[in-house]
Amino acid sequence: MKKRASTITIIWRKNAFFFHGALTIFTIGLLPFLLFDKVSFFISVKQWHHPIVDCIAPYLTWLGDGFTYGLFISVITLFGASCRKIIIAGSSFVCMSIIVQILKRLFFAHYLRPISLVPTDIQLHVVNGVEPLTTLSFPSGHAGTIFTLISVIQLFISNKKKIYSIMLLFLAIAVAYSRIYLFQHFYTDVYVGGIIGITSSTIIYIFFIHFQKINYLDNPVYLFIIRHVKNTSIKIKE
Repeated sequence: MKKRASTITIIWRKNAFFFHGALTIFTIGLLPFLLFDKVSFFISVKQWHHPIVDCIAPYLTWLGDGFTYGLFISVITLFGASCRKIIIAGSSFVCMSIIVQILKRLFFAHYLRPISLVPTDIQLHVVNGVEPLTTLSFPSGHAGTIFTLISVIQLFISNKKKIYSIMLLFLAIAVAYSRIYLFQHFYTDVYVGGIIGITSSTIIYIFFIHFQKINYLDNPVYLFIIRHVKNTSIKIKE
């Protein structure tokens, strides 16, 4: 128990600026819950739009897609990431996805998306070529994915410069905002999705880093595969 507490302390200290930044963002982010209902706040946010953002948002939102996360895992695997890191990255996404889908499909399946709840007499901007979805609004899977991704990157990188943490958090906020801009989610959806993402990845990271004695997990994936193939060949020959 003491060792796990020590592990958590070390991880927190190494990534203090990132975690403090995230806590600040989510704390300030509580204000809209206290001041507005979700439909009114959505309408207020959607008053602003710009042609340049119309072009960028549909592509930016893809950073929160599961395909992009899979591409991230593929890239770090090709660049020699350890088995431990691959497992952490994959498990973080799976954990986040399970939580989001259980909430979305079992507990909040009746939650409708903005296009279904905004009064028809209110005209809001819809980006050309983007079809707003109507159901399974809460929480946002894209927000969960991007916050999982930036948390994993933050925890993996050895250079903990503050500017990197700022860039990662800004990227996550931008992707989460794109879900609102594209008429796909309410603020509450992306807010909770973000919390699920950053929490899931941090817990998974702590869990797997705690087991440092399993040394073979620190080898690159290709070495693990080569070793497994050799052992299998020896057993077949015997």
